[in-house]
Amino acid sequence: MMPNITRGGRVAGLLSYLVGEGRSNEHSNPHVVAGHDVMLQASPAGELSIDDALDLANLLDQPRKVFGTSIMVPVREWDDDLGQHVKVGEKEGHVWHASLSLNSGEGPLSDHQWQLIANDFVSEMGFVDVDGAESCRWVAVRHGLSKNGNDHIHIAVNLVREDGRRQPVHNDFQRSQEVVNGLEKKYGLVVLESREEEREGLRGYTPKEQARATRSNAPVIGRDELRRRLRAAAETSTSEREFLSKTRDSRLLVRPRFGKDDTTKVVGFSVALVPDIVDGKRENPAWFAPSKLDSNLGLGQLRDRWSSTPESEADALPVWIERGSATRAGELDVRERIKLETMSPESVRQLNAIANQIVVPDRQAGYDRYAAVHLSGAFAQASLYFEKDKHGPLAGASELFARQSQRAKYTSQDPQRRALQSAALGANAAYTARLVARATGADSVTGWTAVFKQLNRIGRAVEGAQRARGNLAAAAATATAVTRAVASFEAAVQKGTTARPARQVPVAPRARIHNNPTTNRGNDTGAGRD
Repeated sequence: MMPNITRGGRVAGLLSYLVGEGRSNEHSNPHVVAGHDVMLQASPAGELSIDDALDLANLLDQPRKVFGTSIMVPVREWDDDLGQHVKVGEKEGHVWHASLSLNSGEGPLSDHQWQLIANDFVSEMGFVDVDGAESCRWVAVRHGLSKNGNDHIHIAVNLVREDGRRQPVHNDFQRSQEVVNGLEKKYGLVVLESREEEREGLRGYTPKEQARATRSNAPVIGRDELRRRLRAAAETSTSEREFLSKTRDSRLLVRPRFGKDDTTKVVGFSVALVPDIVDGKRENPAWFAPSKLDSNLGLGQLRDRWSSTPESEADALPVWIERGSATRAGELDVRERIKLETMSPESVRQLNAIANQIVVPDRQAGYDRYAAVHLSGAFAQASLYFEKDKHGPLAGASELFARQSQRAKYTSQDPQRRALQSAALGANAAYTARLVARATGADSVTGWTAVFKQLNRIGRAVEGAQRARGNLAAAAATATAVTRAVASFEAAVQKGTTARPARQVPVAPRARIHNNPTTNRGNDTGAGRD
């Protein structure tokens, strides 16, 4: 069952549409199947007319009119320069509209079944108050199958409550997915596979991004490459300042977002690949908020991962200002080529701490989600080193573990995080020291072999925890990803990929993004590229 949510300000317009003919004359027998008590008392038993719809609209909108409460929502349009939607105005948004639709091969359900589903849905979304004063008025209308044969209902909610206050709907898109997932199971409906995979999906790319990659003959979509480089930089960094250095080494453009009226506090950032040259001129960078690429890459999450302090954040501030100034000036403050590295000593210590913990198959799957965060970053770093500008089994493993880690939240006081830190300094300290020495020595073959030994151990432990919880599909996917990644590494070693330490490349001179087409001889989607 798929929920689709929209906001507007015209109750009469919405209900008139629901009882009308539809865009393709597909609406038939529109009638009320569920609603707030006031709405049910006023609803006729059979098919609704336009007059009925207008009467229901007046009742639905009554609290807003009585109290004069206004609810405005932003109007956003796509900005090509920023690569994101920007606010261009506001509109009335007190009408919350959700359609719940089944696949064409499922159903149709009875009116009674839809009544139960609708009541559960609005209750779980927080629109119903058992005492009544804080309830929202709502009504659910059914009007037959869609033109594609989907059985569905429409739910209209007035976000001005019975007491005249506004109903909060923060994060309603994500919450509606979670609510519908529970309803699918409760009522024996088909469970949407992409949502059921522990709701761990990462955002896909848009047609515009696909066109951009095609135009520049890029081997991968830009946001996938951004994820890979950011995960690697985060995993091999121990502080905010070091992370900024790693992003520069990875040829990532960065611009900070400061607090309101406070340029001494960085509260977020955007990131972009070095744009390609088209017809002798650089394109504008396509900027992304890291948290929209992968929830573990937001600045707050990264700071928690590094146990940041006010002092460490202040230490990074000059670098943020420098990188932001370069971006505004249209300069490429990045290396000429991606700097390829093995894992940092701290990253290896972290991997060893994870590998030596017992992964408990608890209901929350908390621990192995933490492990998945670090597996994703480590495999991303390995992918940059071995797969260069292509995304192969190593990048695939990074992506899989990233999906599994989307609910992992670091906090400095988290007991699981403290357990990791204690393990790194505990009884296995001597072994950890030897491992770090091997993994970060001059011989890259020995170093990566030590790292992959730990990655294999952690991956198998995560697989075992998933299997113990009965999540056999996830366990099989984990086993396949780890097996392929390890086999890819072994094949690279046999080919002599890691015969010598990675070459250190000096920082490139800064060049204007738009005005110097000679600084990049092609696309910028992988290690070792200009």
